[in-house]
Amino acid sequence: MKSLQKKAEDHGVTIPQVKVIGEVYSHKTVSIKQLSQNLKMTQSTVSDIVDRLISKGFLVKMPNRKDKRIVDISLSARLAEDINESISEITNQSLVGVLDRLSPNDQEIVEKGMKLLVSAVKENMVAEGMDNYEFFNVLFFSGKDKQGK
Repeated sequence: MKSLQKKAEDHGVTIPQVKVIGEVYSHKTVSIKQLSQNLKMTQSTVSDIVDRLISKGFLVKMPNRKDKRIVDISLSARLAEDINESISEITNQSLVGVLDRLSPNDQEIVEKGMKLLVSAVKENMVAEGMDNYEFFNVLFFSGKDKQGK
């Protein structure tokens, strides 16, 4: 927890702000009401946190498409990109650490296998007319069809 707090402070955000960012990230778009329910905070507290994060350029507000009385909160494009880059970097570091434990010959075998897998995935996505989101939905929730049902 102290490590998380230190990293948050380094980026100029508090732990409650990190929790709000995490909740928005996990839902893509969410209302203040949903955030307050999910985080077990009052709507006024969440609204204040969201306003501070908007002023820092981390979140954006937009009217809900179905109900103009509701405001949806989402990550700013800049923060979404930063988060995705961080996740990729952490994943790559983890993979490199694991691959370093293999012999050079085994590393080469894994690399060839990964290239084959990526190629097959790309071909399948094109053949199925899938975008990245649909592919990952099918990959991780294989019991569902392309629409997530």
